[in-house]
Amino acid sequence: MVSNKNKKSTSGSLSLELESSAHSSLLRAARGNQFLNRNRTPLTIYAVIFLCIGIVCHVLLKNAQDASRHEIYDSGVLSAETIAEKVTAPLLGKDVLTLNVAVGELEKKYHPVFTAILDHDDKIIAHSDPNEIGKTYTEPANKTKIRTDRTVTIERMIIEGKSIISFSKILVFSKVPIGKIRFGLDAGPMDQTIAGYERRIFIIWGICAVCFTAAVYLTDMYLKNKQQKILEEIEKTRKVGPYLLTKKIAQGGMAELYLAEYMREDGFRRTVAVKKILPHLIENRDFVDMFIREARLAAILQHPNIVQIYDLIKLHNAHFMAMEYVPGKNLAEVLAHEKKGLPVGMATFIIQKISLGLYYSHTRTSDDTGEPLNIVHRDVSTQNMLISFKGEVKISDFGISKARSEPSLTRAGVIKGKLSYLAPEQALGKGADHQSDLYALGIIFYEILSGKRLYKFENELEALSTLPKMVVPPINTVRTDIPEELNQIVMKCLEKDPGKRYESGKRIYDDLAQFRKKRNISFDETNLIDFMTKRFK
Repeated sequence: MVSNKNKKSTSGSLSLELESSAHSSLLRAARGNQFLNRNRTPLTIYAVIFLCIGIVCHVLLKNAQDASRHEIYDSGVLSAETIAEKVTAPLLGKDVLTLNVAVGELEKKYHPVFTAILDHDDKIIAHSDPNEIGKTYTEPANKTKIRTDRTVTIERMIIEGKSIISFSKILVFSKVPIGKIRFGLDAGPMDQTIAGYERRIFIIWGICAVCFTAAVYLTDMYLKNKQQKILEEIEKTRKVGPYLLTKKIAQGGMAELYLAEYMREDGFRRTVAVKKILPHLIENRDFVDMFIREARLAAILQHPNIVQIYDLIKLHNAHFMAMEYVPGKNLAEVLAHEKKGLPVGMATFIIQKISLGLYYSHTRTSDDTGEPLNIVHRDVSTQNMLISFKGEVKISDFGISKARSEPSLTRAGVIKGKLSYLAPEQALGKGADHQSDLYALGIIFYEILSGKRLYKFENELEALSTLPKMVVPPINTVRTDIPEELNQIVMKCLEKDPGKRYESGKRIYDDLAQFRKKRNISFDETNLIDFMTKRFK
């Protein structure tokens, strides 16, 4: 990548500032979720373990709770059926003495709140309270039916402020109803038992939550210490594979860049740039995937106008990318230094070189199948166009590029690329293709001729709502020395309708070559070297 004595001025040249909204959104997410990135696997494991423990205990206690409740219900139903067998004949014969004996037996065994034997007119024939005998039984208004079990109806009611579980059974003789037996048990003990189980369930979930939190905390402490040791090892590392790191030359939002020497045993040496993800992002899968993807895609592209990737190395759980060292500046820094548009000859020469690099990447085919890879850069901008002191023009940073052979790493609905270099179709949600790259190239062309930004949006909403309807003034109305032929080339790059736009970088190159020949423009690498040397070296 690009180098400079001054580290602060170099970071932009290296495409490490990552101003694209896709990169920025991932970066913000990564900074806010370092804990999650570090503990994703343990969190999943602990959550499953303690959730299973909690569910099992919850189910067991609920079953015990239901069993306790049903034990009382079943006991009441059995008692109702037993006493019914004893009192049916005496009730038919109005044998009050026998009926009262049966009531007394029930009182001794189950201690009901009340027991009543009624005739077919609901008149109380026998009762645990002698004062109730002879009265007509009145149903409580606040009763709630629970269920009917083997002809015994179970209800819940409030009598004199006390919660009662009532059991009642119709007495039948020769299939004719002759009366009813009803008794009520105090619901308090059952309710206390049920509440006890509820408390235990709450305690179990509380214990699981505390144990889960403690396990995560201890694991996080362990992983942090482990990660810190790894980072310390990385910081001490000066040898990455065959590359000897000699100097840190830049740091951006995602990665840092080192100047390095590639050395072989036979004495061959080469100066390279080694890029690695920042320490606090090495556990972030999204950044690691993007980093690896950039290396893999760029390594496919062997072209003089594209920064070459040499190697991808993993060391101490960190990824390093060795790449071509391009001493110089990026196009944004050149424009910032000039504070005005570039000469026509220089501008057309630079755009020709970029258009060739884009054409190559857009038309690159698979070595195995021969099918087009359909690589789209999606972040064509002045920051990613490098101008070297050797007169080279190179495209860098394929981190968010799209190819048929690679999955998309950015989320659906997230803008890919810098807002100021979006094509209208991207703003309309139609996605990016090679013509979106050519539109962005048109913006670069416009900016290096005019010396100022074409678009500047504060946020995605402003870009999406404004870009499709913005009218770009012809470049020769901004800079009057621009010939009409060149104006037409620039404005064709900026056609909002992709069908009217240039269909390939090669066509842009050819039209510019014809323009340069017609205008007898001879600006070449030698002139670019002279320009860069006078201003920056």
